[in-house]
Amino acid sequence: MGYVKVAYKKIFRILDDSPYPPKGWNNFVKKQEINHNLIIKSRKNKCFCTNCHHQFISAKKINEEIKCPNCHNKYLIKRSNLKSYEFKDYLSILDIVDDTFVIRYFELKTIIDNLHEHHSSVVEFAREIINKSYYREIFVNDRVSRCQCYNYIHHSYYFDPTKWRKYIRNYSLIDYSIVFSNNLKSILKNTEYKYSCIWNLAKHSTYIDLSSLLEHKYDIHKVELLTKMKLYNLALSANRFYDNGSFQESFGVSKDFYPFMRRNNITYRQLKILRLLKEKNIQKIRYLEKFIHYGDNIDDLEEISNYISLNRFIKYSKMHRGKIRTYIYKDYLRFAKLLGFDLKNNRYAFPKKLEEEHDKLKQLYKIQNEKAIQKAIIKRSKKLLINKYQNDKFIIFPAKSLKELKNESIQQNNCVQTYAEKYASGICDIYLMRDIKNQNKSLVTVEVKNSKVVQSRIKNNDAPNEKQLQFLYKWEQNVLKGAA
Repeated sequence: MGYVKVAYKKIFRILDDSPYPPKGWNNFVKKQEINHNLIIKSRKNKCFCTNCHHQFISAKKINEEIKCPNCHNKYLIKRSNLKSYEFKDYLSILDIVDDTFVIRYFELKTIIDNLHEHHSSVVEFAREIINKSYYREIFVNDRVSRCQCYNYIHHSYYFDPTKWRKYIRNYSLIDYSIVFSNNLKSILKNTEYKYSCIWNLAKHSTYIDLSSLLEHKYDIHKVELLTKMKLYNLALSANRFYDNGSFQESFGVSKDFYPFMRRNNITYRQLKILRLLKEKNIQKIRYLEKFIHYGDNIDDLEEISNYISLNRFIKYSKMHRGKIRTYIYKDYLRFAKLLGFDLKNNRYAFPKKLEEEHDKLKQLYKIQNEKAIQKAIIKRSKKLLINKYQNDKFIIFPAKSLKELKNESIQQNNCVQTYAEKYASGICDIYLMRDIKNQNKSLVTVEVKNSKVVQSRIKNNDAPNEKQLQFLYKWEQNVLKGAA
């Protein structure tokens, strides 16, 4: 059992003795309960909505979703012989006691029984103190069972809801919740969050990590700006954006895309796809989302877009009913390009049997690997010669061959030669910065992506000095971005 500080016990007693629930809470709970419903389907395609009790006919299948023609809510379809079905949602209220923010967490549970009747209850099970500590201060009451890797919340009133203990498990109890927004503006009125617009964000979002929003004070001005722009989903990822700069610099797309972004309330993941697609088409963006399997990581799609357009990838994917393994396809395209295949030709870009063709090219690539990379690097370096730059002290130019990359690795004691394939494929560019008076001796190895220096290292992977960095900055601003 975790220890509760005396100061926190006092705060909890004040909350337990305060009037409950706040004004508007019951309506808020009922609004969430509406989502806890089903469409019950019986013989001859007869459907029954457990929310409005409307009956209608539909050919939609079990476990698909359908919109009720009467209440216009979308619900999951289940069979009429269903024994029971359980819904759970986590709700939260923000309170302030003695200038200390407390988040109160509730579980809303609904059971639809075998008679298709609706039974809901909501209970408080946790409280969180917002502080500056790295560790979250979460406390639970007796309703939370101490199960291994699983938290069960009892809705029976035999458990004491005022008996608090610190939550000390290694796994998270709760991160996201549906936030009660009615009291947020008044709670935050005389605090450093008074301009944050978190109350508007809560109204227009479903699940929010309220604790994270309050703890990351340095991002709150970005939350405010994005909320005022009505980019609510992006406001939830405010920490991923720069503090200043133009619309293009902040979002990675031109300002012309703003109405589209606002209208569709795009997420950060969708924004990353939009940067690649550069097309105002939410259906295509949602389709491409299916190929992102880990958070917001779009590396596979990004690499594919270096070889073919994402519109062509969508076309190819639909030919195979969306069953494309992107990690295999990106490797296939890389092998094909390095081997000199014309990827503008669908014959090479759209293999009928992807895995089989991938394995063939892999074997061929192993045989012709160094020769193909050398040829591609020479071709790439000739294009990049336009970015060659010098002053009275330094000169910088693209690596011209595989041999030059290997020599750079030896002199600098770094791994730049392992970037050969990426350089040859155009995924990144490698430049060599030298002293103007001694151009054969390695000085700084530079990696560039999208006209931006992403890495610069001297010998043994140390950082360049101030003069070298100033030269690189001028080169980036005047040559790379000027040429972009």
